[in-house]
Amino acid sequence: MATELKLPDVGDNIEQGTVVTVLVKPGDTVTAGQPIIEIETDKAVIEVPAESGGTVESVGVNVGDTVQVGGVIATLGGGANGGADANAGQTPAPGTPSAEPDAPATASDPGTANRVAAAQQDSQKEQAGGPSQPTASTPAPAASAPTSGAQITLPDVGDNIEQGTVVSVLVKPGDEVKEGQPVIEIETDKAVVEVPANAGGTVQSVGVNVGDTVKVGGVIATLSGRNAAPAATPVPQPAATAQPQQAQAVPQAAGAPAAQAATPTQSGTQNPQTFDGRAVVAAAPSVRRLAREIGVDIHAVHGTGIAGRISEEDVRRTAGTPSAPAAVAAPTSAAQSASAPAVAAAPLPDFAKWGRVTREDMSGIRRATVRSMTASTLIPMVTHFDKADVTLMEETRKRFGARVEKAGGKLTMTHILMKVVANALRKFPKFGASLDLENNQVIFKDYVNIGVAVDTPVGLLVPVVKDADRKSITDLVLELSELAGRARDRKLKPDEMQGATFTISNLGGIGGHAFTPIVNSPEVAILGVSRGGLEPVWNKETGTFEPRNMLPLSLTYDHRLIDGADAARFVRFIAESLEDPFLISL
Repeated sequence: MATELKLPDVGDNIEQGTVVTVLVKPGDTVTAGQPIIEIETDKAVIEVPAESGGTVESVGVNVGDTVQVGGVIATLGGGANGGADANAGQTPAPGTPSAEPDAPATASDPGTANRVAAAQQDSQKEQAGGPSQPTASTPAPAASAPTSGAQITLPDVGDNIEQGTVVSVLVKPGDEVKEGQPVIEIETDKAVVEVPANAGGTVQSVGVNVGDTVKVGGVIATLSGRNAAPAATPVPQPAATAQPQQAQAVPQAAGAPAAQAATPTQSGTQNPQTFDGRAVVAAAPSVRRLAREIGVDIHAVHGTGIAGRISEEDVRRTAGTPSAPAAVAAPTSAAQSASAPAVAAAPLPDFAKWGRVTREDMSGIRRATVRSMTASTLIPMVTHFDKADVTLMEETRKRFGARVEKAGGKLTMTHILMKVVANALRKFPKFGASLDLENNQVIFKDYVNIGVAVDTPVGLLVPVVKDADRKSITDLVLELSELAGRARDRKLKPDEMQGATFTISNLGGIGGHAFTPIVNSPEVAILGVSRGGLEPVWNKETGTFEPRNMLPLSLTYDHRLIDGADAARFVRFIAESLEDPFLISL
């Protein structure tokens, strides 16, 4: 009678492991307690012993496979311990033991079933450009049947924006529209944008509904009438050009283990350690995790340690080669950020077994934040902390605040910092530069555009003030106030959130004495500002402590371009400018 060897419970809260070595093959004789595979969990590589002895009939796992607790590893066909006693505590599996041995375990595991169902739902939502595309574009053939109809299509609404989600439909069949009149509102990653009609006439049909995803070039509505222009942009072309990028979203995360499992025969030629024709990689769990996070195939790394063991340095060296996937670690555009090697999402436990849970779809802003912050994890960042004595600056701000209010704005420390930082970027241009790793170049910019993080009900938005170094503080107050207001109303245009060379994030109005802001690639630095307050400061001239208004500053920078001494000088320049208001004019 056949015996199934299953993955036992290998530790608290560990529900699965990745196979890194298979130690047996069909025909081998094993004894109870003999290691048959090695699996990698979050913290260690563990040998999995056979729970009974016998002859191996079949092996149900390969290197790179993910095995759930209770999943079938191998099937035994006899031996002293291979009879009824060995099968006593096992769950009968449907079908023959050799046909998909891990399928019954997966199906019978409630936690796994929930995760699979959730993954399928997330996959369907992520592929909204696929399933929901017909709702946005399928009506096009029917709507374009009348030869006199004109199609209103989604125009290019910003750099690297290929689609949007319909949040409001402003017209209905029978309405008269003029060229330039808004017909729908769509939500992109960062803003809600009104889409104007590219022709005038009577609305014959509307091809989109609230919630639909529309690609650039997709048909929104069909017009009829004397003013209707002939249909121009065919729908299939934009959809075909945009679809490949969207199709990459799920396979990168969900298909990563399968991709690694498909390469053992190739890697066997690169790594001399093999077992039964499959590569055996000598690397610690932390090294394997690093390789996954930065998009390096562990089988392609040449180990320099004892017996070919792979170190973190070996992985990072491989990532730095032109052919390594991590060569795009520092994207130079939003498009490259989106297509950078994604870190595979860790499998989640079944939270429902501990209590009631609720799922909520991420907003477009939150999805964009996830992408940009994930890409930023590839940047080696350092944060430098300092304090500025703003006692005199606060007095100056209050004294001249009334003049700014007459112009229609309110002067805050953020506006003063914008001017000071703009001056600092002119003196230290490296802090406004970008890295081009593909060409091994540093890109210096002859302009200063400052992004300012704005807290909104739907998430963090960063409007950009262009040419901040050429504008007065009053001009900065008025422009930022207008941009921040539109950000909170979700009315920012895409180009109003692009082109920043440096970002300021001020949390002083909320609280905290320090924090480490994250650099947003392709920028190389960001300044964090925390809550200031009175502190006793030693005055060497009088030999006494004096109460001074101190403002905490936190500069995070990309250490690949900026050194610690450069960062200290940059922050000191900002602090000294804040300490003496007259220096701003110099």
